[in-house]
Amino acid sequence: MKITISSLLIATVAATANAEVWKITSMDKGTRENTCSRQIQACQNNCGGPSLAPMAFCNSTTMAWGCGCLNNTPNMEVWNWPVPAADCSGSLNVCKTNCSVKNTNECFVNCTKTHMCNTEDAPVSYTSASDVDIVPKYVGPAVSYKGDKLGDLNDGNNRDNLSPSSSHSGSSGPKSDSDSAGSQKEATDKVNLATRLQLTGAAVLAAFAAGITF
Repeated sequence: MKITISSLLIATVAATANAEVWKITSMDKGTRENTCSRQIQACQNNCGGPSLAPMAFCNSTTMAWGCGCLNNTPNMEVWNWPVPAADCSGSLNVCKTNCSVKNTNECFVNCTKTHMCNTEDAPVSYTSASDVDIVPKYVGPAVSYKGDKLGDLNDGNNRDNLSPSSSHSGSSGPKSDSDSAGSQKEATDKVNLATRLQLTGAAVLAAFAAGITF
């Protein structure tokens, strides 16, 4: 059989069109709810208890999550939180599924290299937010938490026009992990300051919810 350039291009386009696309919201409802439950519990444990975790939230529909404590800054590494970890493992599984179409060993090896889940070399998960009602970005530049550029994640998402600088959104849009970490620390600092001013717990949370700057 004669193989032409045009036939190769057609095959490539067909393979791309049939590629599975990863999005964390594609997990079934039960898995999303379980992941969110573990996310909230992990945050509360990290803060020292539910009453000390005013920003422990996870939206099981959008998978937006956040964690902020009254008395300390959450010290769990971002890549180990349940939602980002699930986002990485899901992307890895889709990467391998899409490799089945390409049917090359190199493709599977690259999936492993670009998805070092639960480590600082994992791809950044664009699921964190400063509020439970904010819809995450989901897709951003393929970079690791360490700041290294990664290769093609092969999870069906188009990142061709994304650069590392675009991972930082404005104040009106959803925030990346790094942005949210800053927002969560700022929110925690506000609550701590209010506590030092001897406001009651209810007043602290009410002021926090209203976005009052102390």
